[in-house]
Amino acid sequence: MPPAASIIVPCYNCRETICETIDSVLAQTFTDWECILVSDDNTSYLDFLAGQGISDQRLIEHPERSYATGTVAPRNRGFSLVRGDFVADLDADDRWKPTRLERLLPFAEQHGCVQDILECFNGSGVMGYSGAPDESGCLLDVAAVLTFDFPFHLVVRRDRAGACWSAHNSWVPDVVRTMLLAAKNPVYRLNEPLLEYRVLSTSMSQSLSGAQRIDEDYGAILEQLNTGNGFGLTGSDLKAALQGFRRKQVLNRRYMADVEGDREPMPFIEWVLVNGCSGHANRTFA
Repeated sequence: MPPAASIIVPCYNCRETICETIDSVLAQTFTDWECILVSDDNTSYLDFLAGQGISDQRLIEHPERSYATGTVAPRNRGFSLVRGDFVADLDADDRWKPTRLERLLPFAEQHGCVQDILECFNGSGVMGYSGAPDESGCLLDVAAVLTFDFPFHLVVRRDRAGACWSAHNSWVPDVVRTMLLAAKNPVYRLNEPLLEYRVLSTSMSQSLSGAQRIDEDYGAILEQLNTGNGFGLTGSDLKAALQGFRRKQVLNRRYMADVEGDREPMPFIEWVLVNGCSGHANRTFA
C-alpha cells in the first residue's frame, strides 16, 4: 500500500542539520508518509542518520548519488521515486512543526497546492515570519505569488501540473514553479507558521554572492518573459509576472547595495525582515 504523502529532501553538506530535519518529520502527527533522501554530495545520508541513532522504514534513499548538480536536479530525481498522492518539499536544514502535514494535506486535496507561513530563525531565536500568522487563508494568483519574498515550500497534489520540478535550473526555481502553478489554479496559502526556516549567512541563496547570481537569473527570466515564450504565460498573468520579477530584481539590488562592503553581510531574509520590506519581523529579535 503506497503512502499518502511523499517528502523529498535534497541533501548537500547537511550533516550539521539533517538530524533535526528528519526528527521533525518523524514527529509528524500524520504518519502515512515516505521520506526520500537525495544525496547531492556523494554521501549516504541513510547510513549517516543510522549512525546517529535515527532509522525508520519510511526513510528511503535514492540509489543515484551525485555531486553539486544544482537546485532542481536532486528534486527531480527524488520525484522519480514518489508513490504518494501528495508531494512535499523539505530542505535539509529546515524543520516542520509536528502538525504540518496534518494541517496542510486537506488544503492540498481541495486546492491542489498549498503553502504555509515560514517561521524564520537562526541561532539567536525567531527573527520573524513570512506573513501574518493569523490562522486564516487566502488564494494566491500570479501577481500575489510574486509579492512573496521568501522561499516556497509547497505541498502539492501529485496529479497537479508542476508537481515535478521543471528544467528551469535557476537560483529561484521555487518562485518560477509556484508562479506557473498559480497560472493554472490559484495556490492556497494557510497563514499558520508550520515550517521553521533556518536563516544562515553561509547559505548561498541568502548571501551576497548568492544575490549576485540571483540578479543574473532575474535578468534571464525577464528576458524570457519579454522576448521568449513567456513561460507560456499570456495576458494579465504575463503582465503580472513582468511587474513581479522587476520588483524582485529591484529589491535584490537594494540588498546588494546595502550590504556590500560589510565584513559579515546580513542574510537576505534577515535584511528583508529587519528593513520591513515584507513579512513580519520579531521586533524583540531585531
